[in-house]
Amino acid sequence: MKKIPFILIFICAFANGQSIKELYTGRFENDWKVYEDENYVKKYIDTTIVYKLESGRSPEQELLFQAKENLNKRAERISKILNSLKINIAELDSLSFIEQRSRNINFEGNYVNKGAVFAKDSIYGFTYDYSKENFKIESYGYFQNSENETINQAKQIIGNLIISAKTNYLDTIAKVEKEMFAGPLKELNPETEFEILIYNKKRENELRRIYLHETFVRIMNQK
Repeated sequence: MKKIPFILIFICAFANGQSIKELYTGRFENDWKVYEDENYVKKYIDTTIVYKLESGRSPEQELLFQAKENLNKRAERISKILNSLKINIAELDSLSFIEQRSRNINFEGNYVNKGAVFAKDSIYGFTYDYSKENFKIESYGYFQNSENETINQAKQIIGNLIISAKTNYLDTIAKVEKEMFAGPLKELNPETEFEILIYNKKRENELRRIYLHETFVRIMNQK
């Protein structure tokens, strides 16, 4: 019986010591697990046609493979950002992360992403060009640099809700935006996407992910 507390301490220490990459791939594994469901896959390809791709995988297997690859690459990129900013999530009780990216990449290339990390009562802005093989994370005044009015308003709203610990409003905004895309605004094509991560160690290493687009500002301004 005396060994049980030690084992529990060991398990807790391991959980608290998880890296952002482990947390991200673990929390959002459904990004690829959905492709294990044949009915879900049928939405994207005709599974009645049997053939192999150059990779040697079937189209169904390729969807699953690429989904896993994309999740791992995304986790590695976020890990690289935090490492460059010298932020270790295992040492923090909470952290918030915003990354802004274009959804309309043109042939000339517009691969510059930017964002900010809220940690240790500070805000760390960053930017990088992921079209480069060995892209470098650079410091960036995310909330100081001006863009168009809609983007500025969007990132100010997101930032203020994070600072004021009202991140549940972000979930609500995302839900409303999704409903509008499925209904009145289904023809609207957002140009910018915000990926928001909210980490809370005290809630069993909770990691929430919220996607928003600049269009939520237009929705709010219409009301």
